[in-house]
This record gives sequence, C-alpha cells and structure tokens, in this order.
Amino acid sequence: MIPLALAAGCIGGLLRLRPVAAGIMGTAAVAVGFLGALTVIGPLSGAPGPESARAGDFDEVLLAAAPMASASAMMVDLPDRPSRAPNEPGALQAAERTVHVGRGDTLLKLLMEEGFDRNDAHEAIDALRPVYDPRRLRIGQAITLTYVDQPGNVAQPSLVGLRLAKSYDREAVVGRVVEGGFEAFESEKQLDLQVARASGNIRNSLFEDGAAEGVPARVMVDYIRLFSYDVDFQRDIHAGDRFDLLFERYQDSDGVVAHDGQVRYAALTVAGRTYRFYRFETQDGEVDYYSENGESVRKALLRTPIDGARLSSGFGMRRHPILGYSKMHRGIDFAAPTGTPIMAAGSGTVRFAGRRGGYGKYVSIRHNAEYDTAYAHMSRIAPDVAAGRRVKQGDIIGYVGTTGRSTGPHLHYEILVNNQQINPMNVKMSSGNKLA
Repeated sequence: MIPLALAAGCIGGLLRLRPVAAGIMGTAAVAVGFLGALTVIGPLSGAPGPESARAGDFDEVLLAAAPMASASAMMVDLPDRPSRAPNEPGALQAAERTVHVGRGDTLLKLLMEEGFDRNDAHEAIDALRPVYDPRRLRIGQAITLTYVDQPGNVAQPSLVGLRLAKSYDREAVVGRVVEGGFEAFESEKQLDLQVARASGNIRNSLFEDGAAEGVPARVMVDYIRLFSYDVDFQRDIHAGDRFDLLFERYQDSDGVVAHDGQVRYAALTVAGRTYRFYRFETQDGEVDYYSENGESVRKALLRTPIDGARLSSGFGMRRHPILGYSKMHRGIDFAAPTGTPIMAAGSGTVRFAGRRGGYGKYVSIRHNAEYDTAYAHMSRIAPDVAAGRRVKQGDIIGYVGTTGRSTGPHLHYEILVNNQQINPMNVKMSSGNKLA
C-alpha cells in the first residue's frame, strides 16, 4: 500500500485527478481538486505542513467533499499503482466543457447528447436532486461538464462531474466518488463586493438617463421607489434635475459582474430641493433607508403605486369618456401598458379581491382604522391576493388592464379616509420610524 496525500478542493466546481511524481521513499503526492481551483499541497519533503494530517486518520475520501473555505490534506492508503506524470501515456487527464440549455432540453438529454453513459447520467441527476431541481433549468443556462476520455473509446467519455449556478453566489456541484456513483453539494462562489457610483443630470427621463450612466434596470427601479413617497414622477421631474447614487456590485475573480446588490445611498434634486437617503441597519437587524435627520423614507402610503406610469386623469368632476356626461371622478388614473405590476400602497389586510361592476377586476386594502386604498381595472389579480390576506407595502397585488368600464389600459387608484374617497395628491403622508 502506498500512502498518498490528497487535497480535496471545492471552490471552482469539478473534479480533476492529476498524478504528480514524487521521489520520496516511493510515495506519490496526488492533488485532487476542482478545475479552476486546484489546491497545491504542502512541501513534499515529508515534513507535515499546516494543511496535513496523520496517515491512517481516514479510511476513505470522497473526492466530492463538502465545500470548504480552503482545502484540507488527508492521508489515505490506496492500492499500489505506477506513478505517471501528467504528460506520460496513461495519465488521467480531466477536461471540461460548457453546454447551454436550449428550448425543450432536459439535463438527461444534454448529457446523452454529449456522449455520456446513460446509467452515469441518471446517477448524476439523482445525486443532484437534493441540491438542485433539474426541472428548474432555464433556456440559456450554462452547465459545465467535467469528463475523462476513455482509452480506445473517445466517442463515449466518462462523466466525472458537473456544476451549474443556483444563484449569483452559489453553485450546485456533482462529483464522482471513489466507491463509484456521484455525490452533490453546494459551493459558494468567491465574489468581491464593490461599491459603484452613478450620477448625472436628467435630460430625457430619470430611468433612461440612469441607464445611460450604467445603472442596471433593477437598481434604478429600487432607486426610484425610494423617492416615490415624496416625489410625483409624472409632474415633479424636469430637465436639469439631478440624480446621484451608490450601489453594491459583486464581481468574480475575472472582474465580471455577477450581481448588482442594494442601493447604499440615494440623492435626487428636484426643483432645487435635494432629497438624500442612506441605507442603515438598526440594532434589532431591521434594514431601511433614512434621511439626514434620521427619518425613515417609508410613509404611511405610496403616492403612486405603479412604476413608470403617466398620470392620465385627475381627481374631480369630468366628462365621463364612456357615459358621455359629467361625473365625479373619485380617484386618479395612471396610464400604463397592460401587465404593468401594481403595488400595495401600504401594509394592511385585503378587504376585497375580485370583479366589482364598472371597476372590473378590483382590490381594496384596509391599512388602519382610518385609511383604505382601492385599485381598479386590473387585467389580473396576483395569485396570492385574496380577502383576509395580509400584504406589505410594495407587494405586487395585480397588473394593469382595462377590465370593467374602461377605454384603455390604466390603473384607477383611490384613497379612502373613513370610507370617503379623497384626492390622493392632497394627502399629507406621515413619516415612518425615526432613529433615536
């Protein structure tokens, strides 16, 4: 029996066997790691390094070990075999290639198309299921395969492992183990957190000008939402106003952006007045945004419970576009494309969700003993919105449509005080929490 030092590395993804010749009393040091993260073991002089352990500590080693921040070395006994350098004939050389999910593809189909044995493919997929549901594959998703070409049968390589992204910072990894078969685990990606800044003057629209300065769409939506308590984006924003923000950006080791995180700081200058908000975590772990005076950005109700819409009809008397005579319009209308998400203006309990006469598909929410809000003409109501259900401010409760007595896709929005509709634009919104 030959004592071997094995380093099991886990950051990177897939198995790689790399015999290394060592002329130390017949011992061979074999580094077992993953492609892209091969761990080099300590000195070959025989002296135990900081990553080493005593021979006999482990009887067997799973090559697909659980994820570790750094590799640990273990001593095991394996059957005698000739030691070959990587460039010698017969040395195991693992390779990898990346495939992408196409329309109608399954993981089994992809593995079979790459020439792997059907039984190996089934075993690898079964091992993957507790970590990642293969039915969640998305079109265009990348899957990295590691394999070894079989001598004399290049057409059918031997599957060693695979990896695919679970989220921006975690991967699902499957690897072949010593005893045969496969095991799976989650691996954390090593990402660097950067803070990016973008600022500029508004020339066309806040959203377009933010995108022109490199702000991702999702980050821009979060930024705009912070000011929706104080700013009417349909009437208050003008050319020459200014925006400024800091936001999180996660990059991999190659500098590629893997994920855009939270807004850290947001400022918006409107008609000479600057609003500033800072992201802050309280001692009890609650994260929110606060002004320079320590006041929470959140108000009792949102003025505009929809992003990117145009105010198309105000509160008050008007000639009804369908009925043809003057009638009191007891809300405000926001024109937007069908399917645009509608948010709950405040936290509360759903009082009604369904069809209601000329309102079409309609939702009403009770926020407290005094305030209610109502949303009408939806194309559809969100699946989890029903009478008696609790919602939080900003939750999606439905989608813009033109059901009921309507001439085109829009949101009809009402605020009720003691069951009486009032002009939402005239409501004085009280602030939320304030830092001590």
